[in-house]
Amino acid sequence: MSGGQDASAHDLARGYVDADEDREKKRGYLRFLPASGTVLDLGCGTGAFLDLLRDAGWTARGVDASPAAVAACRARGHAVDCADLAAAVARLHADSARFSAVVLVHVVEHFDGPRALALLAAAATLLAPSGVLLIVTPDPRSAIVLEETFWLDPTHVRPYPRALLERALRAAGLTVVASLRDPASRPRRSAFRTLLARLRSALSGVDRSGPMDAIVVARREPQ
Repeated sequence: MSGGQDASAHDLARGYVDADEDREKKRGYLRFLPASGTVLDLGCGTGAFLDLLRDAGWTARGVDASPAAVAACRARGHAVDCADLAAAVARLHADSARFSAVVLVHVVEHFDGPRALALLAAAATLLAPSGVLLIVTPDPRSAIVLEETFWLDPTHVRPYPRALLERALRAAGLTVVASLRDPASRPRRSAFRTLLARLRSALSGVDRSGPMDAIVVARREPQ
């Protein structure tokens, strides 16, 4: 995700991302989307999820604040707007645009509380009946996230627990249909190290073996 922060900060953050691993995690998000329709990817970055959406048959559109990221998306044939996310959502709402799904993959943690909650409420207005809003964010239940990985990205502002996201989505008039820790985001370790980490986590009560990402999905119920 690019939210308009300094490009060098984003370059530092991208250096910690394994592209193949990231693509496989994103492929898992597809199961939460409707069988077909239009998808809006807010904070689409360089378009990894847009690639997967297109390959799977969805009609997808993206928004990102980074001109470089948008150029990368457009070079691969994606329809992407270069804009502040909140401004783009407001404009789409004014144009009565509606989507089968709106996704925010590693986006909310780049905003402070009021701005993040306002963005979620605004994004909810873009859902068609039975449309879904998908949020993926670092899971603060993971000690690895809180102590290290969250802070490797200098553009991160604060983590968001699933309970807070669920309440925000219900306040926006949506029904929460899934809330989980993404098993695909478990730390990559050998079988022995995984067993050792789980044992240490159980003994200490501090989670160093569980998933590092959280997923929350909510639906706009038909009237």
